[in-house]
Amino acid sequence: MPIKYSDLGSDRQLNEIVMAGSHDAAITSGPANAQTQSLDILGQARAGVRFFDVRVAAQTVPGGASGAKEAQLRAFHAPGLNTDTKTRQLKDLGQTVALERSKLKGEGMGAAWGMGLTKILEDAKKFVESAEFAGEFLILKFDKCTNWGLIADTCRSVLGKKIYGGGGNLNTKALSDLAGTVVVGFMTGGYSELKQPAQRVGITHIKNLYKPPAGYDGSFDGLQYWGAGGTALNNSGFDSKIQENIATQKGILKKAALGIADKKTRFRRKVKTPGCSAADPNAVGMMYWTTTGVFKNIKDRNDQMWEKQNLGGMDTIWRAGFQDYIDNALPANVDACAFSSGGMLKLFMPNIVMIDFADPDKCEHIYGLNVIAAAELVKICQKLDLVGAAR
Repeated sequence: MPIKYSDLGSDRQLNEIVMAGSHDAAITSGPANAQTQSLDILGQARAGVRFFDVRVAAQTVPGGASGAKEAQLRAFHAPGLNTDTKTRQLKDLGQTVALERSKLKGEGMGAAWGMGLTKILEDAKKFVESAEFAGEFLILKFDKCTNWGLIADTCRSVLGKKIYGGGGNLNTKALSDLAGTVVVGFMTGGYSELKQPAQRVGITHIKNLYKPPAGYDGSFDGLQYWGAGGTALNNSGFDSKIQENIATQKGILKKAALGIADKKTRFRRKVKTPGCSAADPNAVGMMYWTTTGVFKNIKDRNDQMWEKQNLGGMDTIWRAGFQDYIDNALPANVDACAFSSGGMLKLFMPNIVMIDFADPDKCEHIYGLNVIAAAELVKICQKLDLVGAAR
């Protein structure tokens, strides 16, 4: 049976479901220490992925009959980019434009080009247009890209009317509000590059509340999430890497429950980076069941992470994020009186589980966390003597 999040209830809010996210979603080829996915975007969406992490830059590609140099916007995976300004015929838009042309740094250290942006968008559009998945949605998160304006233009050109343009606070949007659309999300750095209102049409602002620390804003126009990935870039063995990832993810989610203290200068103790309080119940949580490395075969490591004896680690992280919030932040974020009159209890939890090599089995396991979430909410309601308050 295909995974359909609309089956959970079209009135469910985005921050009330648990869904699979694709890490470096468009790196479907390349060396073993670079490739992170085996299915294209359409294949991943059909498998159950709804959130896609994409990085895009412009690569010079062979020209057509005229021999003139062309460029294409493509996903990439690399430690860094060497970028300069060039004038090229951009295949994605069919126009000659000034752009930031990039070459990948880190040959032999996980550098690779991935899917073209146009193909990514065509796949996404095909999915939400299909009769089988008519009530579904996709979210594309663009981060650490170049040529933000050209990416936005290409998204509007390819997606057309299927690009989400409803605005508002995405965290609390009902799934029915997103049905049949592709949300094109730019992280804050990229969104700020779009200076004119016309450039922002169809583009949704995505903000990470964990880095840098920030409070949740109920009137924010876009998506606000709490989370981060990454482990140390070293040559550690599998067991060390998986334990490192579990510790890192549990620590990040624990801070959602406890908040983050101000970072102060060493000697004068002045506030260098302001902290923030515990994550608001309406924030979207994100966790990573991935490991970062530059030397090892990513698929081999990923296969081990999904073996039955190791899979409990992912559930441990997910449950820990829930439990820490219950233990530490619940009293400050629950008004029992509000629920006694028929309101709904909402808690912060990891809503997006980022994975490598997404497939139906992995997505099915993550989809199953929705059942656990509902059960945990029922337990809390019983503890607080709130009958019928869990969604």
